[in-house]
Amino acid sequence: MRTFTKESFKMKVFPKGQVVIPVALRKKYQIDIGDRVDVIAAPEGILLKPLPKKNNHSSLTDRLYGIFSEYASGKSKPIKADIQKATEDGFIEGWPE
Repeated sequence: MRTFTKESFKMKVFPKGQVVIPVALRKKYQIDIGDRVDVIAAPEGILLKPLPKKNNHSSLTDRLYGIFSEYASGKSKPIKADIQKATEDGFIEGWPE
């Protein structure tokens, strides 16, 4: 029998169908940037299950695909200024208004 916590997170669905997994849950289930999850249709809703991590040696760009998608696989690598800007943008987006 499954046991679920009474924790509830209300999240927004973005235009491409994306939903942000809250940091507390990502930490609890050890989900990192670039990890894959299994999306399962269940009677009570949608279940996201982290898939086992592969010990691959992908490039840093591939592992940070969501942040540097315009540079990923086969495209030019980001320069230091691009990384700095993406990092700053990421921090700014995460700040509460």
